[in-house]
Amino acid sequence: MKTIEKIMKQEKRRKKIRAAIVDDDPDIVDDLKTYVDLSTGVECVYATTNPKEALVALRSLKLDVLFLDIEMPIVSGLDILGQLAGLKRINPGIAGLQVVVCSTNREVGDKMFHYEVTDYFLKPFERDRFYKAMDKVIAKLQKYGLNDLDDGNKCFFYGARGQEKRRLNYDEIIYIEAKDDQTWIWTDEKVYIEVNVTFGDMILWLPKANFAQVHRSFAVSLNHITAITAAYVILSGIEIKRGEKGKYKYFDQWIEQNTITGRLNRHGIVRDTVEKWENKQTEK
Repeated sequence: MKTIEKIMKQEKRRKKIRAAIVDDDPDIVDDLKTYVDLSTGVECVYATTNPKEALVALRSLKLDVLFLDIEMPIVSGLDILGQLAGLKRINPGIAGLQVVVCSTNREVGDKMFHYEVTDYFLKPFERDRFYKAMDKVIAKLQKYGLNDLDDGNKCFFYGARGQEKRRLNYDEIIYIEAKDDQTWIWTDEKVYIEVNVTFGDMILWLPKANFAQVHRSFAVSLNHITAITAAYVILSGIEIKRGEKGKYKYFDQWIEQNTITGRLNRHGIVRDTVEKWENKQTEK
């Protein structure tokens, strides 16, 4: 039933930001990739510890932001910055590329101004520093819209072409399911909205603070989870199968950070209300 098309593919409303990471330290690459994956509307399309390979890749990749180390063997980050202007002429896909430099060298800061990088910070760095840099990148790439001005304005509209569009708030979504090149958005155990958007694109669209992928075909609303087992995520009585352990790190980390050891107990005695307790004290 192809009755619904969504307007969220309008480029002006929100643009997916394509990121690349070049750093010879694999731990830094992993950290940056984790932070990129947690950023709503951003996807990591390339990551490497080999700067020489990165120079080749920049000839054909379509990118919006590059996280770049400076101190690397054979080809340094300064070598890459020096060639960016020429690479942009060869590859229109990086014409508007924003560069964020991550370095252990405190003395290269002045040079970053010369190369007009979007931001520069020292390693090791805190997560908040990464997000501050990401805010600068977004401000350069996108003009602010109404969704950026109000955190409560989290919704989209759906409907058939030329017909009335209906609003769907993010907090109404229980989970989403992949169906070939479409996505089913479930708002109840029996009600879903069929949209002509791929599952991968839909995950990028939804806020990552509220949704997480748990299986190759399912992503769930964290706010609707009522229980978790080793094999299933339970959402108001609906069981969603979990994927291979360790494959969906964001969800696993969310569970780990929000879990305490305990068990439910039921007391056999009905507790007195405050009023009854006060009356008993008065009688004494």
